[in-house]
Amino acid sequence: MSALVQIDHLLTLLDDDSKVVQEAVQRELSSMRRELPERLQHLNRPLSADEERHFGRLLEPARRAELEETWMRWRWLDNPHAQLEEGMAQISAYLHGWRTQVGDLAVRLDALAEEAFRDAGKMDARELSEWLFAVRDGTVRFRGNSKDYYTSSNSDLFWVLETGLGNPISLSCLYRLLGQRFGLDIQGCNFPGHFLARTEIEGRTWLVDCFNRGRFMLAADVAKHHPAANPAMEDVIRHPASTDQILLRMLRNLDEAYERTDNLQQRHVMRKLAVKLMEEE
Repeated sequence: MSALVQIDHLLTLLDDDSKVVQEAVQRELSSMRRELPERLQHLNRPLSADEERHFGRLLEPARRAELEETWMRWRWLDNPHAQLEEGMAQISAYLHGWRTQVGDLAVRLDALAEEAFRDAGKMDARELSEWLFAVRDGTVRFRGNSKDYYTSSNSDLFWVLETGLGNPISLSCLYRLLGQRFGLDIQGCNFPGHFLARTEIEGRTWLVDCFNRGRFMLAADVAKHHPAANPAMEDVIRHPASTDQILLRMLRNLDEAYERTDNLQQRHVMRKLAVKLMEEE
């Protein structure tokens, strides 16, 4: 049976009432999950909304199992930027849906970096922040999603890239991963309640609020004048956030997002990933 005929046949069985048929279709789709988007391009029509929903439902167990099995492989990589990108790619691909592959994130970030270079050339950290987050001619490329702050989509970098919306940690990570492609050393600051980016310019440490139009703040001033200023706060500002801290904070955000929507299954997935991370610290 050709791949196209096989897909056509499976499409006719997506909503079959038989449990046995559903399990068989699920096995077939799961076995070809990575090739499915390409195979579906050869159909003479797009999938209907119901077909998309059935695909997502049937493929969810295999996608979840794969995420749980391969999670922590980012630890094998040899630098913090690569580790962060891999970890975020795993989470984001899972959140974004069955068509998305982990490797797609690097392609999307490369394309954005190329667009930035064509538009503004080689940029420093402040210029890149302005290109990403500043309002120009009444528009902005990326901004904080203040209207739907707790949605799980804010932790999906594919969604952030498509909509231009995100939360403090996803926007800070986008800034960092794009900056890495420009040779810029941008880190994260595990600031309580509001994640920030962190960078060094001419010997001074700056914190960058990517959620609020990329505002630059001297780290020394924040440590001194913030209402919660204390020695522990100074330590948070002085040391870049580790990959473990960033990914764990993102997973906790997702835990809260799914708690708010009573999505216990997805909340359980995020908690399992967080437990694995903490166990291997």
